[in-house]
Amino acid sequence: MQTPSYVSLLAWTLGVLASQLLVEGRSIAPRQAPDSNTTAAARVKATELSSPFNGLTTFNSVDYGKCFRIGTPAVKDRYDIAILGAPNDLTVTGRPGARFGPGAIRAAASESDFGYSIFTGRDAFSQGAKIVDCGDVSLSWTDKQEAFQLLDQAHQRVSEKPAANTSWSQHPRILTLGGDHATTISALRSVHRVWGKVAVVHIDTHLDTGGSGRGLLLNYKDFDHGTVLHFAHEEGLTSDSSIHAGIHSAFGSAKDFEVDKRDGYEVIANREIDKIGASGVVEKIHKRVGQNRVYLSVDIDVLDPAYAPGTGTPVVGGWTSRELLTVLNGLNGLNVVGADIVEVSPAYDSPGKTTALAAAQVVAAFIDIMLARPAI
Repeated sequence: MQTPSYVSLLAWTLGVLASQLLVEGRSIAPRQAPDSNTTAAARVKATELSSPFNGLTTFNSVDYGKCFRIGTPAVKDRYDIAILGAPNDLTVTGRPGARFGPGAIRAAASESDFGYSIFTGRDAFSQGAKIVDCGDVSLSWTDKQEAFQLLDQAHQRVSEKPAANTSWSQHPRILTLGGDHATTISALRSVHRVWGKVAVVHIDTHLDTGGSGRGLLLNYKDFDHGTVLHFAHEEGLTSDSSIHAGIHSAFGSAKDFEVDKRDGYEVIANREIDKIGASGVVEKIHKRVGQNRVYLSVDIDVLDPAYAPGTGTPVVGGWTSRELLTVLNGLNGLNVVGADIVEVSPAYDSPGKTTALAAAQVVAAFIDIMLARPAI
């Protein structure tokens, strides 16, 4: 008797299976997907689909705005506050990487808690204002002059449009995510076109009025993140009622303070907070700027590197995150027409992303300040 081969055995097995399927009236047609109405996906609540981790990564999942289009937008497409990314680090004098700041801040916002604040008694995102995220401006990463021309154009297109709710402001207020600190110049230019001169409340480790007395060079040779406020003053964008807070970096000489004063600034050194407290710092700022239109600019390196290591020029001895946020909460009532948070460089951040998380809270504080009173 011959032993059946492997092929014969396989053929016999398949024949038996086919016979059973025919007897039971079953077909060998491909399996069909179940009706989508019966799947678990159909039972997912709409609220679960609005997770901050779904769709485009905008700041705190606010609507994406097509802000850079030319012309007056339809009423439904207007907005009151525009969040704008400026991914530029062509002017840094320390460590590069701030071009990745806007994305890092948005990602950190997705992991942050925003809502009713026990400190302000408000929810910044539930005040009835239309807040949109415009995304990032497409900038040159090799040509400094071209990059700032593009950033100027983007700011101008956004700021000159009519606002959605004129009870907040006639024009949208822009909140810029840097980028290095030089990006502030484009914001100040657009603010000046719409609002005129502004008092700058500049919270930073460094003065950023370097280059005073050297004159304005149109080819941007001396323009960088450490000279931006001097250039802004020479262009006539800022008033003589501006103020620095949190300053603690070393300087070339005492003469730096003299030229800084000529650029219209008063200085609050960061250790003054130990003597007069955050409320004393807030009082000095209010007294200095009064009812002037105000532009807020925060360099994240004002924080001690223990709280914000992810920046290009960290300096030991800075404020804590709590001190910075307490000062910002005290600025409610200022006539704020624009703001920025700059110098977040995520490559140097901690594994817990403490720098980006702090920056996201600064953005929320800016929005709260802007909506605490109309811009006039």
